[in-house]
Amino acid sequence: MFALVFRFPVGRYHATPWGRNVNEADIAWPPEPWRILRALIATYWRKGDRQRWSENDLAALIDALAERPPVYQLPEVAVHAHTRHYMPAPVKTTLVFDAFARLPSGAEIVAAWPDVHLPEHLFALAGNLASAIGYLGRAESWVDCEARAEWNGQPNCLPEGQDQGEAVDRQPIRLIAPRAAADYAAERDRLLAKFDKRERQKAIDKGKKQLTANALCAARKKAFGDTLPARLLDALALDTSDYQKHGWSRPPASREVIYFRKPIGPLPRTFRMKVSAKDDPLRFTVARFVLAGRPRPRIEDAVKIGELMRLAALAQFGWAKDEASGRWRPKAPPLISGRDAQNRPLKDAEHRHAFWLPEDADGDGEIDHVVVYARDGFDQEIRSKLDQITRLWIERPGKDGEGDDTDLTARKEWRLALEGFGMPKDFRDASRLLSSSRTWNSVTPFLAAGHLKAGGYPAEVRRLLKRRGLPDPTSITFLRPQSSGVVDADGDAHAKDIGVWVRGRLRRAIHFYRFRSRGGERQPDTIGTFLRLQFAEPVEGPLALAYACHFGLGLFAAGEDPP
Repeated sequence: MFALVFRFPVGRYHATPWGRNVNEADIAWPPEPWRILRALIATYWRKGDRQRWSENDLAALIDALAERPPVYQLPEVAVHAHTRHYMPAPVKTTLVFDAFARLPSGAEIVAAWPDVHLPEHLFALAGNLASAIGYLGRAESWVDCEARAEWNGQPNCLPEGQDQGEAVDRQPIRLIAPRAAADYAAERDRLLAKFDKRERQKAIDKGKKQLTANALCAARKKAFGDTLPARLLDALALDTSDYQKHGWSRPPASREVIYFRKPIGPLPRTFRMKVSAKDDPLRFTVARFVLAGRPRPRIEDAVKIGELMRLAALAQFGWAKDEASGRWRPKAPPLISGRDAQNRPLKDAEHRHAFWLPEDADGDGEIDHVVVYARDGFDQEIRSKLDQITRLWIERPGKDGEGDDTDLTARKEWRLALEGFGMPKDFRDASRLLSSSRTWNSVTPFLAAGHLKAGGYPAEVRRLLKRRGLPDPTSITFLRPQSSGVVDADGDAHAKDIGVWVRGRLRRAIHFYRFRSRGGERQPDTIGTFLRLQFAEPVEGPLALAYACHFGLGLFAAGEDPP
């Protein structure tokens, strides 16, 4: 038994399958045997101890691992996600898709060769190379790898011809793997013999009696270059561009192996999705977007971005003119528009319509993601419309006071890319808004939905949580970053030291934009505050309460739970 165990510290595996374009946004999943062996070879030449292990030792290791394809143990949950970005100027600003598999924290991928038993010195070589591998696939796929002489796990991705057990939900996938050394030698001889026969026939057709050895060698060099070296090791070490330059659809030292794996798609595989059924009973509640552009919007402007995100979604559904009033109304369903059939704002105590929540995931004070959340989930039509949102923009007044769509100086624009659909727990490792915690801290100001009554902000919070069906907090305190400790929320709600740190500065509620763009909306609390809520048991996010909570105000993020 020999096995390689891979862990991805940032939870992402980037790799484009052989023969596919990066903009097809496909993922080589699981990591192909061809790619794994090439990673070992590259590590030997870059970091290996060549005084301790010779090139012949490396060749023997590769020959042993190429004899039979490995079996895999893959994480039970993996999400096929992608980002989109434009190539920077001065080259052509082409839109590029970057697809990757997003893995749970601490997840392992195991590639095991049950019939391989390496001699001690070759296992030592394999262990040395495995520990030195820095990435697998593209350079973004940071990896920690270790070699094991024993592995007692149960594989869940096996090649064709092996007993698949009771795997009823597996799908076939073609992976590229190296040929066994003997098979490659035979294939190489066959290709060269076929080529030589053709070249000799060409010479005869041209009236030549025979083809000289030098002429044949030159013809081979022109046709194949260095793509048919004698050793398997050297064939795997060649650059992919060498094969493509000489027209190989697949390296001659490789073969295709059909594996059976659990499906991986745009959604976590703990669920099944009926993509053809419009009334799909499975409705994922979260759509998370990456926001890019320079400069990115500040977290202080969260409510503006939340409103823009809703408008962008409404635009995907279009608008219809109300004949009675002459006004335009959105065609979007109530879950997106937040309005009923008479175009009036929904009065739903449980807030089932969508939340548009800007997020500063890396804590630099700038919005880099937008989370769209709906308690009852998104049907297939809504998922399709959300996936089509690719940008947000704000028109800025020009010299004549009007925005000009052709004047780039009169607008701010950001690009959006859908990271994926799922449930809050599927994004728990990447987003504090979607985490599960007993402690929740304000990210944006909490503004009371009405006039504060007896009990002040604590009473308002408890009232709103009860309406949502959430538990009563064990404590509610003000956030006072400059104090030695927190102060009970019965204290002064507008003390100067209440706030949050943004870009190294204490920002109070007054520094945040706290108003909806829609005029005439009743807003008794125009200042707001920052709070810390603690519960007896973990509460799952997102958590947004009170005024404009659907657009990023009253937003909380998971904090560190007390011991």
